[in-house]
This record gives sequence, structure tokens and C-alpha cells, in this order.
Amino acid sequence: MGRKNPKHQSSGQIPVGKTLKEKVFAISADAEAARLRAELAALKKRYSVALDQVSRGRAALDSMASLSGLKGRRITRAKRKKSGSSATAVLVLSDWHVEEEVRPELCRDLNEFTLEIAERRISQLAKKAAMLIEHETALTNVRRICICALGDFITGHIHDDLVETTQLSPLAALRWAGQRLDSVIGTMADIAPVLVATATGNHGRTTMKPRISTENEHSFEQHLYLTMKGQERRKNVSWQIGEGYLNVVNLDGFRLRAHHGHAIRFAGGIGGLTIPMNKAIANWNQAEKADLDVLGHWHTFSWLPYRFVSNGSLIGHNPFADRIKAEYQPPSQSLIVVDHDHNRVTKVLPIFLSRSGL
Repeated sequence: MGRKNPKHQSSGQIPVGKTLKEKVFAISADAEAARLRAELAALKKRYSVALDQVSRGRAALDSMASLSGLKGRRITRAKRKKSGSSATAVLVLSDWHVEEEVRPELCRDLNEFTLEIAERRISQLAKKAAMLIEHETALTNVRRICICALGDFITGHIHDDLVETTQLSPLAALRWAGQRLDSVIGTMADIAPVLVATATGNHGRTTMKPRISTENEHSFEQHLYLTMKGQERRKNVSWQIGEGYLNVVNLDGFRLRAHHGHAIRFAGGIGGLTIPMNKAIANWNQAEKADLDVLGHWHTFSWLPYRFVSNGSLIGHNPFADRIKAEYQPPSQSLIVVDHDHNRVTKVLPIFLSRSGL
């Protein structure tokens, strides 16, 4: 066989006919060349990145230079409207349960409630609500305050154990709550005209079992509302007494549907009241559409935008809430602001109340 032509020898192979020393030197030279090629590629990449950063830096400097000559323009402060319909403040009151005692040792020391604490919390509620509404008057023209009185102002004796945990009999508790409700109405009437829209709860009833068509005929609270309306002497206070379960209030075209909330069936599922309330709203809206539902009963503040507001409670957490595994919330009531220029809710605020009411 003839000798192989060196020109056809594969690159990277150990040269044939070389000494061991020459072979080692050739391998080392190839490795060094590979290292230098990799280093050169890395340097080229870093150089390219550096050029890109320089280019972006120059663009940013050019942008800043283009803004250097700009001067701010003075914005004239808006003046408060002095006339016309702009907003309604909706104060939601429910679930006071004024005469029910809550002993801290029976509910993990999360709450305490007596008639004295109820008195202080109601006073705190009126003061905070007044401050919040007066703050709104600096932003818009609050032409009225709608007080939604949604029931369960008393606990009553609808269960045997409630006879033992209430500090007043139902009628005495009703008179006590009515006097405090009248005080809150008076505080609001000092700010703007008041419309009181009512709904009865499920606690203040004369029967052991709830009624449906004759529910209001057996309600202590309905009797209280009618009595207070009949005795109303303030010229800027009017009443819209709910006759059925739903009480729809027309606030300059904004339709507010008020009810206590005990017609909603909810067993603590995922999403809270959202699913059962959406179902109820869809069904009610088929006959008469409302812009917002306002309810109590569940002792839980929640708000689904442009659908419903669920009110908290004055009494706060109690042993029954622990028993049904209810979410803990501090005592609260609610304030809603309805903007009539856009016919929409612009603000929903929980009014939190302290444990002692101080």
C-alpha cells in the first residue's frame, strides 16, 4: 500500500510520525486555540451588550433633555357645588341586638356586650357617621341621607336560651332601641334631610316560628317603625316603611333594594354570600331591576361592587357565631355614597366600632 497523503489527514488527529514530545505540543496548541476562540466569542458578546446599553442610555438622556423645557401648569382647585342633586349618603343600620348579653369567657374573649356597651357603641356610630358624611360634603353636594333601618335591633325571645341571655324583655328592649335609633336619626337630620327606609328582621317577632305573608303583622320592629313615623315632628325627616320583605327606594333614579337578609339561604360555602346573593338578585331583577341590594342578618360586612352591600352588626361576635363557625369581624355598620351625576356607588365604608364603645 502507498503512503497516505498528509493533505488528506483529519484535523485534530495526532500527527503521524511525530515524536511524543511533538504530539503533546500539538495537542496543547489545539486546546489553547480553542480556549482563545471561546474567549473571543464571549468578549464579542459582552461588547455587543455594552453597545446596546450605551445606545439605550443615550436615548434616555435625549428623552430627559427634551423634557427640560417643560413647565407645570397650575390646576385650579374645584369649588364645591352649591346647588343641584349630586349625592346621597346611605347609612345602613341593622343587627344591634341591644339587650343580648355577650360574656367574653363564652366566645374566646373576642367580644363583650351589655346595655352599657351598646349605648356607647351607638353613640360612637352616630359620631363617626356624622364625621364621614361631613367629609363627603367637602367633595360633593350631599342632598340627603338615607337611613336603611334593616331590623334585628332587638334579640327577642324566639329561642329558649335567649330568655336567659337577654337583659330586657322584648317590649322593653324595643323601647330602649327605639330611643337610640331616634337619636341617630336626629344626628343625621342636623346634617341633611333624612329618608328612613325600613325592613323588619327575623328576631323581633311575636311568634316562635317565622311567618311569610304575615311576617310584618307579627313584628315588634314594624310596630316600632309605624309608631316612630306617626310621632315624627322633624320637618326634614321622612319615612318609607317596608310593607313586604323587599323595600325598594328610588333615590333620584338610583334604585336601592333594602331587606333584612334572612330570605337568603347560605351555609358557609366558598365565596361567602356572593353566589346566593347573585342568584337572588337575578331572580328579583326579572320583575323589578335594582341598582344595589342592601341587607343585614349575616353580621358580616362585605361588598360586591354594584351588586350588594352586606352590613355588619353592632353586637359583634358571640357564642352563636363560634358555634356556626362564622368569620370573626369586629362590630360595624356601613356607609354608602351614591353619586347621582353618574348613578353609581362611589364609596362603601365599614364604620368599625370599638369593643368598649369608647
